Amino acid sequence: MGQDQFTRADGHPSRRKLLRASIVAAVGAGLASGRAVRAADPAVRARLGHGQAMTHPVQKTALKFAELVAERSKGQIAITVYPSSQLGSTEDMVQSLRLGTLDLHIAGDAFVEGLVARVSVVNLPGILRDNEHAKRAMYDVMLGRVYNSALNPLGVHTMGFITADFRHITNNRRPVTTLGDLRGLKIRVPNSKVSIAILTALGASPVPIDWTETFPALQQGVVDGQENPFVQIDATKLYEVQKYLTLSYHQWATYALLANQSFLARKLNPEQREIVLACGREACDYGWKLTVESGEAAFESLKKNGMQVATLDRAQVQAAAKPVWTDWIARIGAEAPALIEAIQKA
Repeated sequence: MGQDQFTRADGHPSRRKLLRASIVAAVGAGLASGRAVRAADPAVRARLGHGQAMTHPVQKTALKFAELVAERSKGQIAITVYPSSQLGSTEDMVQSLRLGTLDLHIAGDAFVEGLVARVSVVNLPGILRDNEHAKRAMYDVMLGRVYNSALNPLGVHTMGFITADFRHITNNRRPVTTLGDLRGLKIRVPNSKVSIAILTALGASPVPIDWTETFPALQQGVVDGQENPFVQIDATKLYEVQKYLTLSYHQWATYALLANQSFLARKLNPEQREIVLACGREACDYGWKLTVESGEAAFESLKKNGMQVATLDRAQVQAAAKPVWTDWIARIGAEAPALIEAIQKA
């Protein structure tokens, strides 16, 4: 795996409105665990923004990261966490991260794809078997070979990953028990070429909409449905505006914990930088495990809240979406086959 100057070898808003209160992970604050650290005023202050709700594992991961950093730096580094797109859309935050006006960000891979098309290899239907396979692929292949090799020149460093898990389709018009049932359904997708291609191949009509606008778009009937993992659907209470849930497993997805390189290189001394990088990976491992464990509970919550569940044949979904692979390889070019092989063998 390729390395860079920072990589060690061991290495929706709510339904009514955006949440206004930011969560400050600073010295003396109780945080998620109830523990506090007594120290002088921090020497370094940083902001971390993301687009997920307060109950989402991404938010809990961000708080864990901030807590670990505060403890291990003995209060010298304080990270303030801004959930629920308080600092703008994900596209806005990614741009701010590159410019250095935002220090830290947790981004879904669909948004990183806009900067580096190769990251979407893990989104190809059927390329990853499960979350264990996915974690090996992300750290053994994707971290150095794709993420940091491509993002470092853009001023961004990747510290770790949190599984978003497999995505499933919801809608408010009819049960989807066969691929034919998807025809005519307008499904919200992120602005990702792979996501758009997959839903098109499955027969739906994909409509790219920013996540901050998704709930009202569903509520007002601008689109019929959307696709996301169980945890995301449950955390943002989409069951309030969606009746039908179809288990499709059409795509796996991930979040990346990203840092502005100038923040790492100029604001932190070597010891502080090592602390931040180590805590970032540890927090991501925590978040990955938490998301996997939360998935089953989220699924049960969706059913409890009235969603009717159907299942698509997984092999049929992958067969219908196979042209997405061909198109992706043609778009990426000569390095695509070797990258796919490395992911499959991870």
